[in-house]
Amino acid sequence: METAVVTGTSTGIGFATAVHLARNGYRVYAGLRNLAKAGPLEAAAEEHGLPLEVIRLDVTDAENVAEAFEQIRGHGPVDVLVNNAGIGGATPLELTPEDEHRAMFDTNYFGAVRCIQEVVPDMRERGRGAIVNITSVEGRLAVPNQIPYSASKWALECVGEALAHELSRFGVRVVNVEPGVIMT
Repeated sequence: METAVVTGTSTGIGFATAVHLARNGYRVYAGLRNLAKAGPLEAAAEEHGLPLEVIRLDVTDAENVAEAFEQIRGHGPVDVLVNNAGIGGATPLELTPEDEHRAMFDTNYFGAVRCIQEVVPDMRERGRGAIVNITSVEGRLAVPNQIPYSASKWALECVGEALAHELSRFGVRVVNVEPGVIMT
């Protein structure tokens, strides 16, 4: 059974992706920053007998990311990484404090980079794997009053596009998915 790691699984796209992958033959490690929100996902997994384990995975915490992936690799290599964890915000630029910009980049960009760096060496060595970045249509089209969010998603778009070229010769696929507004 192949292994998938999905970040940001408490609601929305991450929740649906984790359940979908588990229903379709993957052993899924569903990452959550706050395990207090794990109830609905654990209930869905139990109800359907899915091979899904909820783990604490706070993409903004480098130590936690390293520990989580070490735990996962103890059960075998990661075949699929879905970088879904993200935060947004809607404030005009002149009113957006710098710490909000940094929080969005730390989660939406650096969080994904941390996770990618944990899986790439093994994927490259094995000659296979897939990395899926859930970016946003705002990673292509800037939206007023959401500049920090758009900028962080543009940065993640860049990582995905460049990394796809870097890793294609090693048999590793990198895909950016650009959804529109999702009510989570």
